[in-house]
Amino acid sequence: MQLPMCGTVFSILKSFFTLDAWFPLGFRVITVETFPQSHQTLAMTGSASTTLAPSTRLPLRPPPYEPEVAAAIQSSAFKGLSPLNLRLALANHSKLGPAFQAMAHVVLFQCALPERDREIAIIRTGALTRSEYEWGMHVSIYADKCGLDAAQVRELTDSVDWRALSPARWADKERLIVRMVDELHHHSTVSDQTWQSLCAGWPQEQVIELIFAPSFYHMAAFFLNSAAVPLEQGAALFSPPLAQAKVPA
Repeated sequence: MQLPMCGTVFSILKSFFTLDAWFPLGFRVITVETFPQSHQTLAMTGSASTTLAPSTRLPLRPPPYEPEVAAAIQSSAFKGLSPLNLRLALANHSKLGPAFQAMAHVVLFQCALPERDREIAIIRTGALTRSEYEWGMHVSIYADKCGLDAAQVRELTDSVDWRALSPARWADKERLIVRMVDELHHHSTVSDQTWQSLCAGWPQEQVIELIFAPSFYHMAAFFLNSAAVPLEQGAALFSPPLAQAKVPA
């Protein structure tokens, strides 16, 4: 779920391609068009040929947009799915929206932490918080890129805790990342043993980044879930019995 840096204008991609992606957990084969033309039309002209996706809670902000909002909508710093609906939800707040996007850009593109380590933490966080948007976007965009196969994504999603991960599929350091995420999710901190193991396995700055990634994406999940941000067309979906988070009636 990559978001643009506040104040930065990326060039509109001039050529499109299709990405045939097979997703685990019974997902279908889909074709994703990079940065659909309707997104460009929406940003550049203030109108769109298609209706904005409906939300049961926070509505996506319709055009017209200020130049900085239009730039955020039309920009894409990666090739793949565009988090348009999240951007349009954030566009409802002139201060928090840009700040959120700036921090996401730092977490995703300006940290030294290996991409695979970061995505293990984020995908696990999306599953634990039952944020289908967050989980689906990161599985769709990053899993294959990071070498996470279908069985590994399934374990990250379904395992009761880090102890249930197959030692044959995961390096010790990767199981430690899942342990860290599980402890943060359930206890809002990590154990002394986990902290010491993190410090032994990564440089200090990357330990901070390891803690920061799931912490930031917990915040993102709380917003996505609470605001009922509509899922992006073509993103991976949860497989039952896992379902989007809801408060019991």
